[in-house]
Parts: sequence; structure tokens; C-alpha cells
Amino acid sequence: MVNRKVAVLRADASSSIGVGHVMRSLSLGEALLDEGFGVELVSYELAPSLQSLATSCGIEVVELSCAPRSSEDSQFVLTRKADIVVVDGYEFSREFFAVLEQSNTPFAVIDDNAETNALSPSAVINQNPHASESMYAHLQGKPKLLLGLQYAMVRKEVREVAAMNLPTREGEVFVAMGGADFLGLTVPIVEALVETGLQIRVAVGHANSQLKQVQTLADQHGHVNLIEQHEYVSSLASAHVAVLAAGSSLWEACAVGTPSIGLVVADNQIASANAAAKLGFTRVIDCRRSFSVEAVQREIEACIFGGTSAMRGAALSIGIANGASLVASELGAIA
Repeated sequence: MVNRKVAVLRADASSSIGVGHVMRSLSLGEALLDEGFGVELVSYELAPSLQSLATSCGIEVVELSCAPRSSEDSQFVLTRKADIVVVDGYEFSREFFAVLEQSNTPFAVIDDNAETNALSPSAVINQNPHASESMYAHLQGKPKLLLGLQYAMVRKEVREVAAMNLPTREGEVFVAMGGADFLGLTVPIVEALVETGLQIRVAVGHANSQLKQVQTLADQHGHVNLIEQHEYVSSLASAHVAVLAAGSSLWEACAVGTPSIGLVVADNQIASANAAAKLGFTRVIDCRRSFSVEAVQREIEACIFGGTSAMRGAALSIGIANGASLVASELGAIA
């Protein structure tokens, strides 16, 4: 029996850093499994809900017991005897990467704005529409550059739902402020939308503390629905418009053809969100310094009552549903 190659994914999630790094690592992990890899996720104090999600995908979760994102961390990762390591996160130290660079193990970094502390990775994956080769000209060793929306790592479930071409529920708004919702935007947005009478479906992320408040709103108003995690993708795909934190959720909405309003809640989202807006499938509101729920409501109403066919067409024309498979195939050639 031929031994499978092993890919080790290294990513963390918390209320302070969000869950996006882990979520897109799991998306890649699913595609690597399809490529025939065994896949492990090494993570520090990962929430039980995310552990369960990883396990349900067929990915083994390995708990990190040393100081995260340090040289000891990468030394532990190397003990997993991987054929390739994939690191996703901005806070991994230079010391962490130095250990990987001194080893014989190929490694890739998932990056957004040339923020990685790696100097000579085997590959760089930047799924954002603003990604360019010039951003990585300083790197050594001529790494393989996988740049742009064609490499967007959307989940297998998103790819499957995209292929179903679900009908749009006219006048329905989908709201999801990411895994953590650092700025606490979910409740104010839903409260404002309640007054419009529009149908509202709300997803509350793994690290979002507003679950009880959203549940109360749903109990009080028949047109507000708090959805379960297994309903997330189908609800996103069938919505008239989605209000989303401007991270990887924008690429999921694009993959299923749903027009979106992207709320920028962190500095590292602004370049990619603005690039996405230029492509025509999302509208952007910058919430980093101040938040106006009236501005969100205006954009929603402009989409609902002004028509979204152009935005939907722009999303579907990009065709990003197979990005994770492309990345997995490229990494398979490196491992």
C-alpha cells in the first residue's frame, strides 16, 4: 500500500483574530483531501465547534501545546513529518518562519497584503483581486505565486451549492458579520432592518457573542430568522442581497452569484474589498473608524429596489468556485 502524502495546515482562531484563517485553511484542506493527501490542522486552543467542523471535513486536529507562532511552534509542526506545510496568519513571527526555512520541508503561506514574515516560502497564496507579483518581489528563492480570485479558496459546500443554481428569494437579506464580529455590528444591522419589513436571515459566527440578542430579535419578529450553520451556504445563495464582513465571505457570495454589501472592519480588508467593488459584484462601506447603520440600510434598499442583475452577472462571470482545487493541485506539485 502506497503511503499518502501529508499536508499540515497551521492556523489559529479566536475572538481577537477571528476565524477566517482557520476557515480558509479548512477549505484548502478539503481540496487537498480530494488530491489524495492526508491533512492535519495544527492549532492553538481551537474552539470545540471549529474542531468538530474540521473533523467533519476529514481533517485531523492536532492541539498545539507550546507558545503559538514562535520558533517552538514551527519545531512542533516539523515533528508532524509533513510533505508540505501551509501557514495562514499575520502574527507568525520571523523566528517561526526561520525554523521552517532551515528545514527541508516545503511550505506555503496564505497571505493578503504582503504581511507575512516568511522570506523564502515555497509558495505564496493570495486569493484577493488586488494581489500582484510586485507585492512579493522581495521574497527569496522564486516562490510559486498563486495570486488572484482564480485561487479563492471557497469551501466544497459553496462549490456544490453554486452548481445548484438556487432561485433567488426576492426581497430577502442575508446578514453575516464573520466568525467573531469584532465591532458588534450584527445586532444594530438587524434592528435597523426590522423596520423595513424585509425578510432577514442572520448567521452568527463561532466567536460572535451576540447570539442571545439575535435570538431575541428572531423571537420577537417573524421576518427575522436565525439560521443554523448547516443552512449558511444555501441561505447565502438564495438571498436577494447579502450584508457581509469584507473578508473571505465576499468570495463565497461571489461564487454563488449573490450581490453583496461588504463592510470593512479591519485594515487588511480595505484593498481587497475595493478591488472587489471595481469588479462589480459588491458595494463597500468602510466601518473601521465609524459605523453608520443608515448607510448600510441605504445600500440594501438601493440593491433591493434598484435591481441587482448587473451585480449578479458580474459575480457569476468571474467563476471562482474551483479555486481551492487549483491551489491544492499546485501544492501537490511542490510536495
